[in-house]
Amino acid sequence: MYRKKLLKGCLVAALAIAMAATSLSPVMSNGAAVVHAEETAETVTMNIQFKCGDEAIAGGDYFVPGGVQNYSVLEQYVPEGYKMTTSGDFYAEDGGKEVVNIEKVSTDVTMNIQFKDGDEVVAGGDYTVPAGVQNYSVLEQYVPEGYEMTVSGDFTAEDGAHLEVSIKKISTDVIMNVQFKDGDEVVAGGDYFVPAGVQNYSVLEQYVPEGYEMTVSGDFMAEDGATLEVSVKKITTDVIMNIQFKDGDEVVAGGDYFLPEGVQNYSILEQYVPEGYKLSVSGDFMVTEGGKEVVRVERISTEVIMNIQFKDGDKVVAGGDYFVPEGVQNYSVLAQYVPAGYKMTVSGDFMAEENGKLVVNVEKINKGTIINVSYTDPQGNSLGGGDYVVDLDGDGIANYSELALPVGYKLNVTGDFFVTEGQHYDIVLNREGAAIIHVVFKSEGGKNLGGGDFFVDEDGDGIANYDELTLPEGYELKETGDFFVDTTKTYEITLNKEIDGTIINVVYVDENGNNLGGGDYFVDMDDDGIANYSELTLPEGYELVVTGDFFVIPGKSYTVELKKIPESTIINVTFEDEAGNVLGGGDYFVDEDGDGVANYSELDLPVGYELIVTGDFFVENGAHYDITLKMRETVLTVTFEDVDGNVIDKVTCEAGVPGSPDDTYVFALGEAFQLPEGYQLAEGVDQITDIEIPYGSVGGHTMIVEKIASEEPSDPTTPEEPSTEDPTTPEDPSATEDPVITDDTQSGDDVKADTVKDETKVNDTKADKTNSDNKDGAPQTGDTTSPVIPVAAGGLSLAAIIGVLARKRTK
Repeated sequence: MYRKKLLKGCLVAALAIAMAATSLSPVMSNGAAVVHAEETAETVTMNIQFKCGDEAIAGGDYFVPGGVQNYSVLEQYVPEGYKMTTSGDFYAEDGGKEVVNIEKVSTDVTMNIQFKDGDEVVAGGDYTVPAGVQNYSVLEQYVPEGYEMTVSGDFTAEDGAHLEVSIKKISTDVIMNVQFKDGDEVVAGGDYFVPAGVQNYSVLEQYVPEGYEMTVSGDFMAEDGATLEVSVKKITTDVIMNIQFKDGDEVVAGGDYFLPEGVQNYSILEQYVPEGYKLSVSGDFMVTEGGKEVVRVERISTEVIMNIQFKDGDKVVAGGDYFVPEGVQNYSVLAQYVPAGYKMTVSGDFMAEENGKLVVNVEKINKGTIINVSYTDPQGNSLGGGDYVVDLDGDGIANYSELALPVGYKLNVTGDFFVTEGQHYDIVLNREGAAIIHVVFKSEGGKNLGGGDFFVDEDGDGIANYDELTLPEGYELKETGDFFVDTTKTYEITLNKEIDGTIINVVYVDENGNNLGGGDYFVDMDDDGIANYSELTLPEGYELVVTGDFFVIPGKSYTVELKKIPESTIINVTFEDEAGNVLGGGDYFVDEDGDGVANYSELDLPVGYELIVTGDFFVENGAHYDITLKMRETVLTVTFEDVDGNVIDKVTCEAGVPGSPDDTYVFALGEAFQLPEGYQLAEGVDQITDIEIPYGSVGGHTMIVEKIASEEPSDPTTPEEPSTEDPTTPEDPSATEDPVITDDTQSGDDVKADTVKDETKVNDTKADKTNSDNKDGAPQTGDTTSPVIPVAAGGLSLAAIIGVLARKRTK
């Protein structure tokens, strides 16, 4: 019985030891646990929603492995065409719910896209975009440089589809110099802000002078600092005028018409000319309210080319291709083509059609002489001519009166002249009545003074005189005498001003709009239409707010803003030192801007003194102020060094008296400072003993000194031997402190730094030793326990069991 109990006890003990060893065996020396259990995941049912933004795309109850799972286990359930946007893990449990974020997998398509600025296509082509409903922002990458989209929202992207996208140019303002000109006259101008790049003239509408409108359209290039001339015209007021359109003596049409008031060109009547007619008059006319004007017109004919032969019997006298009015025409239209010296023998009508042919019978008029004549005016301008039949009696003498002259001209020479058949003659003609010439008047400065059409040269000899012209008021001719008349030319005539300068009216106002006076002033002495504000006489005590040039118009009133010229404030000042001693003073002008606040820096201080208080202070005219100053001390620091550079001593000296920084104060050795006791100036070294530094400054000086040699003692004694009794044993040398090495070149901070470094090294060594001790003496945890222990325990248990069994058998 005892043996059974003993065996049972051994088995229990062995089992306990084995279990203990087993509980320790999974912990390895490197701290890693070995798990031998096998887990089998349980499948659970979860409710899962797949959402794209706030929209639920799909969902339901799905089988998933239970426990902590990665979202990748749900890939099989993601709706087609979508992908998950979440990652990581989630906890799967039966009956649980989970919302999974997804997004549509975009498929790119190719679309034809046009980027349009208004009606202009700026860029375009085939572009790759995500399929489906997209926001316009996906097109930002394709917008042309320098432009931005003006549309927003969504569009549907489909393969092969077309889309127009509205854009606008990103404008950056630049400054341009713009002149608004009515003809040659500058109406207004200056520097204006306009958007950079190619711009339409409409962006300048805001700057067009009042009462004018632009006559140009289209685009221009806006560049910083560039100059641009813009043509404008005065906005006219329409009036009612009675117009008659006459073809010869026949009134073709007429009535009351709306026309722009003032001097106008006949071309403005084109809109009112009867159909089938055209104006036969050109130039300008005056439009006035209730006025009347007869306007000459002529029928518009459509001409065709016909081949015509002029025959005298069977003989072809002349012929060729001629322009004639189309349709049924009278033979009289061919009179202009009948050979000289002949006349038609046919009358009535004929049909004129393109490429038609016609034979016209003619007969010789008489036995006159045919001559060729060229007409010119006195300036040599051609007036026409042709073949003429003269000398009808055949005596070889013709008269100038036999010639048909151009309309509006008369013979310069009259009487008879000899003629020869087929001979050429050049004949000079004078104009009948005055000529109309166009004149532009300008000042010596180049300013446009007006002008217009003038009647000159009434005798028609081609020569006019400048005094036939009506000049602008206040001006006179610079050049006088005769000049040749050319009706096709524009004459630019420079005039002198009778009185120098332009009179303008000026009203002066202050910054608050209060009237400060004014009057009439002579400006613009060079008469170029530009004056300078400096030409004006200003009210006393005021100055201009705006300076520079401005355009002037005679008689116009100008409002000019002025500002008051600040006046200085006079104050009386007494300067005192810190002990209350008066240093001077007087009256000072301060506060130049007149705002009642002055600055101490505006005062002239006594020489050698400086302000204690700085900054601004309030002032009143005539008030007295006591101002305390301090002396600018003159300081010298003298450093005494030996020949090895060791500092022996330092001394600081102060002058104690004021002085000008332009002057110097002398610190003399033996007066202002002394050599260190027991030292003298080093021999063989050139040194300055009178040291000069500017008053009010701080300076330094180094002097080289050497120790004064001492006399040797007369009776030197022998020192006693050191005692050897009771010697002490030195302590552990490791406990001694490190000696401090003194180096004149090493500062105190450097010594401290070295000491700190040494202490740091010692502390680091101690820390390493402590860590080592702690590691050796640490409790045996799972990180440090040896794996041999559980194996040994198991072996001992097994040996005990075997011993008991062996003993039982032997019994």
